[in-house]
Amino acid sequence: MSQQPNILLFLTDDHGAWANGSYGNTEVQTPALDALAAAGTRFKHAFTPSPVCSPARACLLTGKTPSQVGIHDWLEEAVPEIGERDWLGGAPTLFDLLSAAGYHTGLSGKWHLGRSQRPPSGADYHFGLPGWQGAHNTPYTYIRNGDMLKLSGNKSRHITDHAIEFLDSAPADKPFFLNVGFIATHSPYAQETHDPRQTARYQDCAFRDIPPWQPHPWVKNEGGPNELSPQDLRDRYIGYYAACSEIDENVARLVSALQARDQWENTIVIYTSDHGCAIGHQGFFGKGNSTRPLNMYEASLHVPLIIAGPGIRAQARDEYVDHYDAFHTICQLAQVEPPADANAGSSYAAMLRPESIEWDNTRYGEYGDLRMIRDESWKLIWRYPDGPHDLFDRRQDPDENINCFAERPQIVAEYKTRLDAFYADHEEEALTGLRVKQRPQHNSGAEAWRDGRREARGLQIY
Repeated sequence: MSQQPNILLFLTDDHGAWANGSYGNTEVQTPALDALAAAGTRFKHAFTPSPVCSPARACLLTGKTPSQVGIHDWLEEAVPEIGERDWLGGAPTLFDLLSAAGYHTGLSGKWHLGRSQRPPSGADYHFGLPGWQGAHNTPYTYIRNGDMLKLSGNKSRHITDHAIEFLDSAPADKPFFLNVGFIATHSPYAQETHDPRQTARYQDCAFRDIPPWQPHPWVKNEGGPNELSPQDLRDRYIGYYAACSEIDENVARLVSALQARDQWENTIVIYTSDHGCAIGHQGFFGKGNSTRPLNMYEASLHVPLIIAGPGIRAQARDEYVDHYDAFHTICQLAQVEPPADANAGSSYAAMLRPESIEWDNTRYGEYGDLRMIRDESWKLIWRYPDGPHDLFDRRQDPDENINCFAERPQIVAEYKTRLDAFYADHEEEALTGLRVKQRPQHNSGAEAWRDGRREARGLQIY
C-alpha cells in the first residue's frame, strides 16, 4: 500500500474475546463486529501482555514491555500524585510517531496512562475521561481539548459522538489516526448500571456460553462480593452482555460515519481490547487482579483482534499475536519506523494480505512481580520471589484446571530459561516489575491490597 491509510483503533476496556459472535458466542449480539470479522482478518489467538488496564495500554501504544516503561498496575488516577504524573516518561507512543509522519491524530475515550485531563503527546484532538472513569450512564465531567464538559447519559454514546466530531474536523489533505476507548465492558457489571434498552435484549437469555459458577480458591472479585447468589450472577451476565451490544452499536455508528464521509474505502479498522475479562470464568469476575495471588488465566489474557480495510483479506488466522505486535503492525501500515528500543514484538501486516511469514507463537506477559511464557503447548507462570508457580498443559488442559508444575520439572526448566532470556533483553533495571513489593498472596481484603499498592508507589513504578 503506497498511500498512508487512515487508521481507526478501537481499544475497549475489559472486552473478552469469548464475548463476541465471531469468536463462537451464540447468544451475545455483536452484529457490527461480526461483520467486520467476516470482511477482514480475525486473529483466533490474540493476547494482552498484561492482564490489567494501564500496562496493557502502554504495551500497545509504545511497543515496550511494562518493565521497559515502569507501569505495572492500573493507575488510580483519582489520587492526585498518580493522576498528575506522566507515567510513560516521554516514551513515544503511536500518537507521537504517526503525528510526526503527517497524520492528524485523535483520542476519544479512555487513556489511563496519567494526565488523562490533558491531550496525549502528539494528539491533535482529545475527548477524555479525567480521573476515575465512573459508571456507565451517570453524569460525568469529561475533558474536550482542554475544556471541562459535563454531560449526562451513556458514556459509549458520548465517546462515539466525539469520535465523529473528530472525523468532521479532520483535514482532508492528511490521513487520520483515531483511537476510540470504550469502557462499557468494565465493572460495574450489574444490569441497573447499563442501558435498559440493551439489557432488555438479554432478559430471557440462557447464558449457555458462560460456565457454571464455582468460586476459585483465590477469588477476589472485581466490583463486588465473592459470594454470589444465582440472581447476582444472572444480573452480572445481563449487564456484561448488554455492554457488549452497546459497544457494538457504537462501532456500527462509526462505520456508518466513515461510509457517509467517503472514508470507508481508505480506512483500516482495528478492534481489540486492553485485556480479557472473566464473567464467572475460572471462578472469578474481572481479570488478572481478580484473584490473590494475581493470575494469568486465559480469560484474563485472550482479547478480540479484528482488522478490516483496504487490501486486507477475509480470513481467520491461527498465529499467536499480542499488543506488542499490534504496535509494530500499525507502524508498518502507517509507513512509520518504530523506535529501536520498542523491540518486544513484530509486525504481522504481511498476514493481513496474506503473505508467507515466519512466526514464533511464543508469547510473554507480566503483571508486577508475576511473569509468564506460553505457546501452543505450555503456559508457565512464575510469581517472584517464591511462588506459587503454575504450569498448564495447553493441549491436554485448555481450561487450565490442573497445575502440573511439580510433575514437569524439565518443561519448567526449559520455559523458565526462555522466560529469563526474554526479559534480559526487555527490561530496564530501574523500571522492572521485579522491584514491586510482593502482593498479598491470598484474599486478604481490599484495604490490605490498597496498602500494598501504596507501598509499591514508593518505588515510583506504579
